[in-house]
Amino acid sequence: MTTASNQDIPRKVAASQGFQWLAAGFRLYRKNPLLLSAAFGVLFGAVMALGLIPVVGGPLSELASPLIVAGFMAAYRALDSGSELELPNFLAGIQGPAIPLMAVGAVQLLGTLLIGQIMLGMGFDPVAMMAAAKEGASPAEMQAILNQATPALLAGLALFAPLIMATWFAPALILFGGARPATALGVSLRAVARNWAAMLLNSFALGMLLFFAALVPMLLGLLVAMPVLFGSLYASYQAIFAVWADDTAPYAGDNLA
Repeated sequence: MTTASNQDIPRKVAASQGFQWLAAGFRLYRKNPLLLSAAFGVLFGAVMALGLIPVVGGPLSELASPLIVAGFMAAYRALDSGSELELPNFLAGIQGPAIPLMAVGAVQLLGTLLIGQIMLGMGFDPVAMMAAAKEGASPAEMQAILNQATPALLAGLALFAPLIMATWFAPALILFGGARPATALGVSLRAVARNWAAMLLNSFALGMLLFFAALVPMLLGLLVAMPVLFGSLYASYQAIFAVWADDTAPYAGDNLA
């Protein structure tokens, strides 16, 4: 298992691994597709139900999201090691470092709120845009609204990028290596920046997967796509962190039949 000390130096990998991680995630998913899809359906439903609670529901669901990610990381670690996948694996975040994981969720929540306020201050008003579209605004009026919102959208993308980078590997770093939240966020940011080419290809592949999954009626495609996404995340963690000291060591995608 990766320790906290050897996670401090993320390994740089070839850009082509970005596609390999998705393939590795799918191969891991095939080891127990029914349980993985069922677990995602139950956990996703629980988070959605949590989000329906007035006022506090949204923040609570954001705080809980790293716990779900950690649970899937533990599930894929079990599958990758040849162990039998069991329901308690998906509760590894709750049963383990719940507070540090929720701290990452708090960073996500506060970062999202702050970026949202900055975008509003720059003139991005999604409510006004939706109202204009419903009221049948003319093409010229819609173009004017979009022109006003474009700088805010670009600024939002620029600000969201480091937030996503910092939180991408943080749950796995906390769960597997016992990293503190601040350390996990910093190391994750450095890892994604160092492997930007592989991460960009992986993001493109995952985006295509989610796009086609969204075409399946009743969001049933997500029951496959999202567990595969988590498998890809686990494979990328293995490649960048778990074997960083040994270029010849196998990672999750190399030994899955």
